[in-house]
Formats: sequence, structure tokens, C-alpha cells
Amino acid sequence: MGVSPLSGVSPLLSLDLLRFNGSLGTAKRELLLLFSFTEVFELQKKQKKVKVQIYNINLRKCIPIEPEYKKKYFGDIGDSVCPALKTERSRNERDFERAGATELKAWAGGIIWSSGVKFELTNLVFTVLESAMDRLACCSPGKTAFSAIRRATTQKCKDELSDIACRLKNHQLVPERLPNYCLRKDSVPGSSLGCFLDGSQNSRLLPSYGVKLLGMTVQKCIDLCLQSSFPYAGVHNGKECYCGVKKPSLEHLLARTYCSLPCDGQSGHTCGGIDATEVFDTAVPPRESAKLIAANNNSNSTTRIGFILTLNGRGLRQVTRLLRIIYRPYHFYLIHVDARQDYLFRNLLQLELKYPNIKLTRKRQSSIWGGASLLDVLLQAMEQLLELDSQWRYVFNLSESDFPLRSVEDLEAFLAANPGRNFLKSHGRQTRQFIHKQGLDRVFHQCESRMWRLGDRTLPAGIRVDGGSDWFGLTRELVQYATGKSNSDQLLAGLKNLYKHTLLPAESFFHVLVLNSRFCDSYADNNLRVTLWRRSQGCLCQHRNVVDWCGCSPMVFRTTDWPHLESIMNKSIVFFGRKFEAAIDQSVINRLEERLANASISHQGWDSYWESVYHVSDLSPSPNQALLAISASLTRHSLLLMMQHHSDANCFVKPERIITITSYFRLDHYQGDLILFNGASETAQFEALVKPMSRSVFPNGSSPRSLGILKVGSDYDPKEQVLRNRLDAMGSTSKPVAVFRWTLNSQINSTISPVAQLAWFDPDYRLRSVNLVNVSDASKMGYQNLDLDESLTPGVWTLLAIYEDKKIASADFLIVPLVGENPADFRAIKEHPSQNVFQKYLPYDSKLDSKRRRHVELMMKDNHAYVDLMTAEFYSVQDVCYVSLPISCAKPSSDWLPCSKTEWSSLSPDPKSNLR
Repeated sequence: MGVSPLSGVSPLLSLDLLRFNGSLGTAKRELLLLFSFTEVFELQKKQKKVKVQIYNINLRKCIPIEPEYKKKYFGDIGDSVCPALKTERSRNERDFERAGATELKAWAGGIIWSSGVKFELTNLVFTVLESAMDRLACCSPGKTAFSAIRRATTQKCKDELSDIACRLKNHQLVPERLPNYCLRKDSVPGSSLGCFLDGSQNSRLLPSYGVKLLGMTVQKCIDLCLQSSFPYAGVHNGKECYCGVKKPSLEHLLARTYCSLPCDGQSGHTCGGIDATEVFDTAVPPRESAKLIAANNNSNSTTRIGFILTLNGRGLRQVTRLLRIIYRPYHFYLIHVDARQDYLFRNLLQLELKYPNIKLTRKRQSSIWGGASLLDVLLQAMEQLLELDSQWRYVFNLSESDFPLRSVEDLEAFLAANPGRNFLKSHGRQTRQFIHKQGLDRVFHQCESRMWRLGDRTLPAGIRVDGGSDWFGLTRELVQYATGKSNSDQLLAGLKNLYKHTLLPAESFFHVLVLNSRFCDSYADNNLRVTLWRRSQGCLCQHRNVVDWCGCSPMVFRTTDWPHLESIMNKSIVFFGRKFEAAIDQSVINRLEERLANASISHQGWDSYWESVYHVSDLSPSPNQALLAISASLTRHSLLLMMQHHSDANCFVKPERIITITSYFRLDHYQGDLILFNGASETAQFEALVKPMSRSVFPNGSSPRSLGILKVGSDYDPKEQVLRNRLDAMGSTSKPVAVFRWTLNSQINSTISPVAQLAWFDPDYRLRSVNLVNVSDASKMGYQNLDLDESLTPGVWTLLAIYEDKKIASADFLIVPLVGENPADFRAIKEHPSQNVFQKYLPYDSKLDSKRRRHVELMMKDNHAYVDLMTAEFYSVQDVCYVSLPISCAKPSSDWLPCSKTEWSSLSPDPKSNLR
């Protein structure tokens, strides 16, 4: 039985499937192609309007992919088609995703022999719909785009990526040139100033920037220099381009014949000479910042401001504290809360009822680091701000991690002294370097809450490029221009299209718009902010989970940074600082507020901070089920502890529902989580303060290296070196991470080994992973993820730290069994090849083994009872208070306190975060 030819197969595949003719060689080749065809469509199965249905495949042996086919069709996916080949048994199913689709089928059957290997294929059917695959096949966008499309999971995202990749390949995505409306007076773009002597490599005629250009042309050099805001461009030696700020002196002028070498990329045109440079006028002004004038402290003028707050996370109290400091009844405040943050939006929405000049936008988007959506958020907020209030003259954007360094009145006076200035911070380096490091020469697209990289691009010629910070202060006139809808302005329309597919768009969009428009003279290279950069910590590619790029983020200011911060405030024009995070260091924020008030402040809650972790009303984000399971167990422990101190036997309450979970900090230290919950009686409500206990052990020894810290948790922030999952609530789908810090035993002389081993054991004492970690740096926190493909077995896991063949530390951590999970499903795990090597570090203990078996039996029988047993070992209840009591406990014990009277409860007073 043969294979029908597939007419209409896209050129990417170009598989000429002829009928099998019985020849072993031919059969082998055709079978290979057949399975190559299957593999390609399997990888691209969820692309736009593509569906592959494979019926009843029986494949007896994998077929190696020959190099010529591997390179042509598969790239780097592997050496065999079989691992990625999946079988779908969807009989009689046809998935036509648009009307008029063409159905293509190929049948293969019978038995085929090749080199003594038997292959059986029975009733093999492909259903392929006309799709974006045809466009991909025609444009061949490259492995970067194919990688993104393959990794995307939703059909919609794959569609968008496919479309953009082909538009990029076909030069339909990025305009070749955009107009520049900011040119020097009395200048002619591209005009030649003459041929000048330029023979010294150490003292170039145009010394600001130089590069050898492949395919050199005069226009290429002019565009390059113009892009970097250099007024003059010079072509030299046929393939060299130089840029400068100063116009060459006429004393170096030569006859035109000295500049007669042909351009490397343009026949019939000349590009300077061996010791001569022809200079051209780019017509753009040099990059200069408008001069700023100090504010007149005696001025009574008030410049009205529109504040755009783009908020994320759950730090409600830090947001309301920021609003309390900057709120004035004559300014306007527009708030955008990330679309995934129900808690923050719901609570801030109440402000609209009290304050007519505070509004929350309903046009919410999910903003991710580097995402294109941030620019959309800002432009939409600006449009709305223009509609809501006609009085503001400046707009400033802030986040939940910003805090004022000077008073709002000082800012008003400064703006009044510098009318018409647009405050933007530049990158401060060579433009070409900035473009490359920023990824401006790449195409990105945001979908599935990720920025996907699709390939390289050339930025439009004719415009100056700049960028730096996405925190700014802009005039109302510029905002009106930036939000304009007219397509007649080619610069504005072109930039908006360009930045739809740009990483970190808000970090350069407004810079480029200002520099190339009628607003260019208003550019002030100061965004009136201060940030803290430590690139060794802030540039660790910590955003790779949401973007195909390595980026940097500023550090959170801490109390130890106060001298640096105070020095900048005293000598620079700054009005805001970022980042501040009260969950990491609130003392520095308190110090700033005291500086603003010019007074010492002390009241209840001043040194405390509360941050929401969970609220029962939240729909998004989805709650951590392990957190809820542990918290529910701890409410049971809390009430048992509370009832022990009540004399009335009739006073008994069962916990019913968790309302909120809040992390509590005091004096910049985590004190535990607060669980607010209802009792079975509707009138009863309590709050418990609970905290995880340390399960780390550090045996005494004489190793030249020892561990000062070893802890296992999840949601590690390598930049700030903190575990964000503070209650250590982990389930079977969690991603544990070991956090450690080494110390050096200086009294021991030994050749220090550069590595140690971390061995991970599951609850059945099976070795699941071994990691080598560097121990050479004793000054920094280290971390190591547990990378497993399968889910984690519920129970108590053990991490061992081994150095020079000695166990120097261990840490236990709990993986909570969740409702609906069958513990037996986790037991069939293949033995690790190094099990016997590392088993000696975890010797058999009959008592511990008996305890483990009892725990497994209890887990199988009663999940709640097992979790209660484990939380008693891993957590402590620090305190309990009541909000309201049931009738049976109407007379509280003398040891019981109402929550409002405690210092720690989330219901205790917190004046600093109340917007009065």
C-alpha cells in the first residue's frame, strides 16, 4: 500500500512523498521524510489554523534524523524524531478553524522493512488546514521566531507570533525612514561641507564616534551619525564613518580630488580618501539638555500636576502611605492597577467615593517587566487624564515603590520656575551601545504575559534615538501630542507602530518623540528621580520567566544606603526616589518622612508594616493552595491553644473559613503571618500570628568552609536576596530553592575546594537531585533551584550540604499534600544513578523509618490529620486575638485580647497608612 502525494504542502517542508516501490533504500528515505513531516507539524501543531490528527501509529523503532534533513527541517530539536512524536486518538474528529479550509490527507499502511528493522504503520492520517504555516514557509523567519512559536502554548499567541515574524521577514513591520521635525536652522540635511585633511588616527577630524561599515554608503554614515545626535558625519577611506559635534575648521579644507575613493557599498560614489574625510551635515542639533533654574522659594504660584500611579502587587498600605504624602486637593490622581491584582483594585476603588480628584481607570492591563503593554497603559492613562481634568500642566508617573524626597510644594515651585520643560533621563552612554543593550534592534511581541523575541531589525533611519528611564515628568502639550490619533503625522504614527514590538518601550518612546518633534528644545536630561543600581545583583536575568532577554532592575533602598541617598538629595535636583519596599526595609521610608516633616515621628504602628498575602474575595491571582492548607491547619491549632486558657467548658469554637492572610513585619524583620478567620459561629472571628520554625541543622566540624545559612523555600528574589514565600508553603507543583551563605573558618589551613554538593532526598529517602555549588565567595548569598520535571512527592524532604566528603548542614522542608492528590501516585520514581553514593550521608534509622511509614499511612487515610501533624512540627502559633466571640464564649478569658488592642494584629491602628 502506498502513500499519496501531498499536493499543497508548504515549501518549508517540500517533502516529495512518492509511492513506496519496495526498494529498501527508497523506503528508508521516504519513511524518514514521512516522519519528518509528522515531526514538523507536531511541533507547530497549535499554530494558526493548523491541526494534525494522527490515528493509531505503531512505531517499533525510532529513526535517526540524517544531518542534511536535521539541519533543513529541525534545527536543534534533537537527534531523533521519536521523542517529540505524540499520538492523538481522536477518531472522527475534524478541526476546521475557518470556513473554506482545504483538507489534505495521506494514507500509509502495511509493513515496511528497512535494514532489518520492522515498522508498522496502520491507517495513518494527517488533516492539515490552510494556515499561517504557509506564510511561515514562504518567509522562513529564522530559528528565533520558530523557537518562540514552538514555546508558546495558546493558539492566539502562536497566531500573533507567526504573523509578526513574517511581516518582519517581508519588511512590512518596521518603516525604513521616519521624518525628523527638529533640524538646526540654516542647515541642509545631507549637504557636503567639503573634503578635509584627516590623516591622524589619534586625532580624528570628527572624534566623537567612528566605525567601519559593511556596505558603506554616504547615506548610511549620515543616518548613523544622525541617530546618535551628531551634527556632522564624515566618510573616510571608502568604508569608515566618523561622527562629531564640532564643525571642521576651513584651514583643513582640501581639494575635492583628495576624497575620491569609491564607497564600499555604492559604486559610482566616493567615500573620502586615505588621509581625507568628506564631511556632511546631518542637520540635527547636538544632544543638549535644557538648563534648569532653581525654584524661587518666595513664589506663590502653583503648578497643577496630574499623577499617574501604575500599581502592582499587594502592598496596599505602602500605596496609601504614598498617597497620604503627595495628596493635595488641587492635583489629580489617576490610578492603574494591574489587571491581575483584584485585592489592590478593590480596596483602592473606595477612594473614589471620598476624593473627587482620585480615579481608578477601568482600562486595566497586565503589565510585565519589559512588556509592550506598559506604554499602552501610560498612553491610555494620559488620554483619560486629559479628559478628566483640564487644569493640570504636568504629568508624573509613579509606582507603588516610589516615595517623595521633597515636598509637593517644592515640586510645584520648581515646575513653575521651569515651564515647558520635559523631564526625561538619558542613558548616558554611546547610542549604538544603548540600542544593542536595550534590545531596540530586536523585535518583541507580548502575549501569554511574556515578551517573545522574534528576530533582529534595523531601526528607521532619519531620527535621533535616545532613552533611559521610563519614569518622567511631561508637559500637558507633549501629552496632547503623544496621544493624538491622526495618522497624518508620520513621525508619531510611525513611532507608535515601532514601539508595539519593542522591549521596555516606555524607556525610550517619549525620549525619541521629544528629540525628533517640535518639542526637542524642551528636553531636560533629568527625570527628577534617584535610583540605586548595583549591577552585580540587579542584572541577574531574574526576569527570564517573562521575557526572552536579560535585563537589569534597580535595588531597593535600605537604611544602610541612607548616607548615599542623603548625599544625592543635598546636591542634586531630585524629588522622588525608587525603589522602596516596606517589606524589606521600612526604616528608610520612616526616615524620609521624618525629613519631609522636619520632625521626629512616633506613634502606634510606626515601626510595623502589614502586607496582604491572601483575601477570600480575590479572583486573581489564583491562591497558593498549599498556603491555604497550612493556614487552615494552623487555625485549628490556634483555637485549641486559645481554648486551653478558658475556664468555661461550653466555650468551644471550630474554625470555618479563612478571610485574610497578612505578612507582619516589625523593625524590618519578618514576625510571621496573620491568619484572620471565622469560627463556625457567624459571630466569631479570630486572628492568629503564626511563624515557620527553622529546620536547619549545622553539625560541629573542622571543615575550612561552613554554612552560616541554609534554608529551603520558594519564590526567591535573587536581586534582593529574600524568599517571597515567607510562610514556606509549598505543594507538589512548587519550585523549591535552597538559599545559603558560606563562612570561612580562618583557623584551619586547608586547600579549599571550589565546590560543594547539595543532595535532595524525597520523603522516601530517595535521592532526587544533586547540584554542585560554588563556595569561593563567602560574602554573598547563594541559591540553587531544585529542577525536576515531575511533581514533588508530598511529605518531608531533606536537603544535605556536603563538602569535602562531609555532611556540613541539612535542612528539612515540607511539601503539603493537597486535596484531590493521591499520595500513591508519587511513589513510582526511577532511582537516581547516584543513590548509593549519597545514601551514606543519610544513614538508615529504624525509628525514623517507622515514623515515616506511619506518616505515609496517615496521609493516605486522613489528609487533614497528616497536615495537622506536620504543621505542629514545622510551625509555631505565636499569639491569638479575637475580633468577635460566639455567644458560648461571651465572657472572654483574661488572657484573651481584642485584636484592635494588640500591636501585631492587621486590625490594630496604623495611622501612617491612613489617607485622611
